[in-house]
Amino acid sequence: MQKLASLIRPKLAAIVAIAFVALLLSAGIHSRGTVPAAWNMLHIPANTPLFSDTRGITHAIDCVVQGQDPYRVNRCDPWHRLYNYPPIWLLARHLGITSQSSNAIGLLFAVAAITAYILLLNSRSLLTGAIVFLAIASRCVLLSIERGNTDQIVFFVLVFGFFLIYRQRPEIRARSLSVLLVALTILKVYPIAAVTIFLRRKRGWKLALLTAGVAAAALLATSGRRLAFVIANTPRDPDTSFGTFPFFLTVSRHTLQSLAPLFADHRAAAPLAALVIASIGMFWGAHVGTRLDHVLPPLDLTRTRAAIAIACISIYSFAFLAGSSYDYRLIYLMGALAWLVEDLDKRRGLRSLPATLLILVLLWKPLYLSLTGELLDGLVFLMSTAWLGNTIFSQRTEDSSQLHSPSQPAPQKHPFAAPTA
Repeated sequence: MQKLASLIRPKLAAIVAIAFVALLLSAGIHSRGTVPAAWNMLHIPANTPLFSDTRGITHAIDCVVQGQDPYRVNRCDPWHRLYNYPPIWLLARHLGITSQSSNAIGLLFAVAAITAYILLLNSRSLLTGAIVFLAIASRCVLLSIERGNTDQIVFFVLVFGFFLIYRQRPEIRARSLSVLLVALTILKVYPIAAVTIFLRRKRGWKLALLTAGVAAAALLATSGRRLAFVIANTPRDPDTSFGTFPFFLTVSRHTLQSLAPLFADHRAAAPLAALVIASIGMFWGAHVGTRLDHVLPPLDLTRTRAAIAIACISIYSFAFLAGSSYDYRLIYLMGALAWLVEDLDKRRGLRSLPATLLILVLLWKPLYLSLTGELLDGLVFLMSTAWLGNTIFSQRTEDSSQLHSPSQPAPQKHPFAAPTA
């Protein structure tokens, strides 16, 4: 019984947050009469019917069954959207899934994401408990549930995959991680960025390039010419979004207004400008070396949550650079938040608190285009690139990526040396 209590105690904040949101939704349904009205009561813009992103897949399956191409024909979709997911999702029709399955699939995605949050997020103090509670109850997390977005299931597979793989023997762990990233790339494209987890490993560049190459080849093999439609059909919407496009469009409108048409009319302008910012952030992070440890906990890749953190930071950064992603994709920052919260619990200092609060405020950003929200996004992106640059490129004389006190030297460890959580 004591063992069970010790396992549940760090998860209480996450469980309470989920129960609190469920209670508010139930109260909203009772008072307003419908689930969409309950979501709107919580200031989450709801679509009718629910799970609009899930329906983007299930209604596309209806089109395929009818012999139509959902990449070119939008008549099956309730909002007349063209299908913009990799073709592998359409294979779900062989499991009997159709538009009639939309609510069940949307609920499954939500349960998967909630399970991943509970597994990933621990809290052992009042401060970290409040952080975990606010993160799970945030607008961006709730938006992902209301939309029924596939990023939830990808996040679930990533988190559970890392925890399972880090229980394996070190000699097979890298290969298993490669297989996982290839599979996730086929599902959602963005996880290809997570090959950065190999770069601190000996000869890690070769493994990262090999994994990225195999992932890209697998994506092309499973998507073929449809990949061009996936890109073309993905909307570039500045509202309810983050990334280079809404960031530079909003900042230019409030500063140098003459640049706003450049970012609005030329798709490559914003990503190229963001690449400059990313390069500066990564160079600075690599340059400062261990000095960054005073404000950000070093990523010890022998630990599961640290590996998840760098994978999620990389996916978030790639999504930012891609141009425009809806705000529910910010759930990948929960991976970074878990490592920051663990550092707050393990150390007496508060070095991780500023970064934690920055991510937390971004998760609560307004779900409309605003200068405040875009500045927050830009700061988190700059912080993420500096953190990545420090982890990948900095030359450390000792492995300071451990959660240790400054007076105690950290033991040397291989990045895939021990299956610790």
